[in-house]
Amino acid sequence: MRQKVGVEHLAAAIDLQVLLETDETITQQVSEISELPGDWLGFCEEKLSLANESLSFLLRQRERIFHSGFPSRKLAYLSLIEEQMSSLKQVYVAFHRMHSGLIHQLRDAEPLVYSWLMLEREFSSDVENLISGIATLERLEPSLALMIVSQCNEHKLDRVLADMIEGNCPTQKSFLVYLNIRQSLSVALCKHWVRSEQLDKSEVYPLLALSNVEDGVEWLDQQSNPETLLFERLMTKQDRGTWFRQQFGTEIAHLDSDNIVTYAKLLELREFTDFRVNSKSAPIDFVLCGDSRLLPEIIEYVCQLDEVDGEVWIQALYAVYGSSLPLTPSEVGVDRTWEEVIDILDEWLEDVRDQQPFPLRLGVALSFESTLNAMRDPDIPASLRVWLWRHLCIHARAYTQWNPMMPIHQQEWNFSKLASAPSAIDRFNMRTKNAAVGY
Repeated sequence: MRQKVGVEHLAAAIDLQVLLETDETITQQVSEISELPGDWLGFCEEKLSLANESLSFLLRQRERIFHSGFPSRKLAYLSLIEEQMSSLKQVYVAFHRMHSGLIHQLRDAEPLVYSWLMLEREFSSDVENLISGIATLERLEPSLALMIVSQCNEHKLDRVLADMIEGNCPTQKSFLVYLNIRQSLSVALCKHWVRSEQLDKSEVYPLLALSNVEDGVEWLDQQSNPETLLFERLMTKQDRGTWFRQQFGTEIAHLDSDNIVTYAKLLELREFTDFRVNSKSAPIDFVLCGDSRLLPEIIEYVCQLDEVDGEVWIQALYAVYGSSLPLTPSEVGVDRTWEEVIDILDEWLEDVRDQQPFPLRLGVALSFESTLNAMRDPDIPASLRVWLWRHLCIHARAYTQWNPMMPIHQQEWNFSKLASAPSAIDRFNMRTKNAAVGY
């Protein structure tokens, strides 16, 4: 894994003046290409336009795959995308050697392509390129920016991000998020930025609380709205069930939001077993409880929906039943029409009317192992996996970083680290028998 950035690693702060100087240098290089022969410049720009269109498409497809499920190395399409991106990158390298301005003009015209290139090692060895690429990230959709940063292999990136926070650069809140997702953020550096007022406590202390740092936990306890930072609060509570009941009551009808209801389902509190199939969070609630008794009601409801609204239910059914479900989410709208999906579900319901006496996940008993397997499944989207991750962390009482945009090796490393802790596994599997493990 990446080295943590500490206070001792801070170099010269990268401030607004440095950004302006970098911008001036880049602008100068772009202006120089106007002096190139017109025919030659037209040829270069035509080839770059074709490359931009292809690379932009590939980057968005890569993001879609990472959102759609675990980005398994067995996915042939993902491997193909990576090969094509690597090949296209050499086109840009070649044009950069001809004249750097040909590439830097993409900063305004193609910020997605430009930011990805500047964070690749072929370009990021020049710190000015790296700074320019980072500064361009703010023009992108947050998910795309996070994908580019989290999957960047440039070892200097973490220290440059830290130096930009140190220099009070614009969008430094985003830089903190990037460092956190890359797991290169140290506790000492967080505390330093709070003391020096580079960052506000509200930005830093929730992260410290998840690491069980006393300052962060105390700050969290002082916040008045219990629904704010609810995941962080539950991670730091010894008796989370009692705390939840004290804050939100014991009747599902009195809960103010679907989000609170979902956390009640996640905590598996007996007072909140009522299921509302038409609520916005119902697919997530079903995945968390894994209750096979709900299947007839769900199938009846899904049959009334169109493909757009019904797709998330196929994903939820798959997360609960796994290969027992006679289709996968990726087949919907591709190999099977929505009408065929409805017919398959109706027929399947007749075969699985026997209810299981235990909650299910991927077709087997809900456990630490089956939950971790679900996190590694290419057919379970990020919108569901984020709740599976919270389920794991809260009941195992073991926080580990996770984000769907993390590279494959980082996700695997985090999963393996969590699975190597027998006490965490026991706590999750005995989550409904708290007294037996002493809390």
